[in-house]
Amino acid sequence: MDHNAPENTRYKPSINIDQAPRIIVPSLFVGTAYGFVIVAAIMLIFLAKPLAEGVYGEPWVLVMVHCFTLGFLTMTAMGILHQWVPVVFDVPPLGTRQALVIYVGYLLGVLVFVWGFAEQWWPVLAIGGGVLAFSVLMWSIGVLRQLGHSSKARDVVYQGIRGAVIGLNLVWVLGLFMALSFLGWWPAYAVLRVHIATALVGWMGFLILTVQLKLNPMFSMSRAEGKTSGIPLMLSTGGLGLAWLSMASFAMLFRIGAVFWVLAVLTTMSQSVYVFAHGKSKDRVFVGVASAWLLLLVSSILAVWLNPLAVVVAFWGMFTLIFSYQSRIIPFVVAVAVAKRLPGPNFKAFFMAQAMHSKNQPIVAGMLGLAGAVLSILGRTQRLPILDEMAGFAGLLLIGTQVLNLMTAMARGRNKQPLRQ
Repeated sequence: MDHNAPENTRYKPSINIDQAPRIIVPSLFVGTAYGFVIVAAIMLIFLAKPLAEGVYGEPWVLVMVHCFTLGFLTMTAMGILHQWVPVVFDVPPLGTRQALVIYVGYLLGVLVFVWGFAEQWWPVLAIGGGVLAFSVLMWSIGVLRQLGHSSKARDVVYQGIRGAVIGLNLVWVLGLFMALSFLGWWPAYAVLRVHIATALVGWMGFLILTVQLKLNPMFSMSRAEGKTSGIPLMLSTGGLGLAWLSMASFAMLFRIGAVFWVLAVLTTMSQSVYVFAHGKSKDRVFVGVASAWLLLLVSSILAVWLNPLAVVVAFWGMFTLIFSYQSRIIPFVVAVAVAKRLPGPNFKAFFMAQAMHSKNQPIVAGMLGLAGAVLSILGRTQRLPILDEMAGFAGLLLIGTQVLNLMTAMARGRNKQPLRQ
């Protein structure tokens, strides 16, 4: 790139905040997700003994896992994408009424589903799973229609979001397949590990790898957008394809697929460093993000050996990554909503968000995320329940500091009222 080029050719965020939806829908999804992750952290404390002993199939352990994956990870992603897709792809948001119906259906589905696990009442589990699948399908159709009506280029960001939405639906399809496997139709464990891999790689992994292509240049004020490629997504796709083939009782294919995931993580870490190095802002959000990617690297390496701890470490990595990015995303969402009610152009939301966010919270998230992961690993390997309990308290502390910092920073930003015209 020519550094002597005129100022107006330099990087500017390629988003349209005028398309931002009403704040109520993302607030409901993200707020409910916080409730679920608090429940999951509390359950981690009370389930320390079976977890330390490796009893992962215990009913309440399954409740905790799905509170985290369905209640926290997926609800957070659905809420953020409700805001992110219209702004990035310059399309109208989903109708508020339609989005609220999907929210209610999905929430009811999660609650009934985890109730079925808790009671080991399979008809209830099936009903909850059916409501979940229907809600996810309706949400997916809405997002795919938005993408189809976008005038933006069908680039890696477009393909990545579409792939993530398809991956989310493959998760529930595999869940149904796994239910049939318990009837003897297929080796249950072979389906289970692919079900988990599809949730972590084909849904959340694709989504994270795609969203950060926009977020990292924006947070670092870098002109590197478009300079990084979709190689991590391609490697992740290749690894996931091998994982699916491993259901034919070829565990070695899954391990080879995990090698692809190791390469995907290493590549995305390299690309993130490149973006950060070419940016004007040395935002501390990248401290939390770097900590999370370190955990995801460890998780992918453990997956090569089919070690169950790979899932545990991946959960901590995604927990840390989401909270690090949210320390910037949530103030931005609030700033957009406030900016629309103030005189002057809506782009002042960018400056308002800078005043609202907490500068050091991503560092706190990174430290507590790493600490929680280490405690969980030691608790399982040394069979010491007290360490798993401490990991649960680390999670609660991370949630508490996140909420406190967000509330304090946004209150401070609103009081400043920057660029009011």
